[in-house]
Amino acid sequence: MAYRITNVRVDSESYHTEDHITDVKLSTGSIESVANVVSHIDRHAEYYFTARNGSRAQVESVHPTGRTAYIRTKPNQTTTDNLLSLPRF
Repeated sequence: MAYRITNVRVDSESYHTEDHITDVKLSTGSIESVANVVSHIDRHAEYYFTARNGSRAQVESVHPTGRTAYIRTKPNQTTTDNLLSLPRF
């Protein structure tokens, strides 16, 4: 199943990098923590959001050594499909 992310919530102290996203809101209106999204992605669930140009930007989990896992868009040819471009809630 594919889940469309429509909004993000970020850490109030530092919100300029994707690793500071704390929660996401889905098109269904439900809210999921990043830890929950990471767990679902790791079990092969698909998360995405629709970029301003209408393209679908895939979301992936990242597991840096010694830090908490986070989500980001999969690398591609554009920089405009960053999760931080989504509205806050």
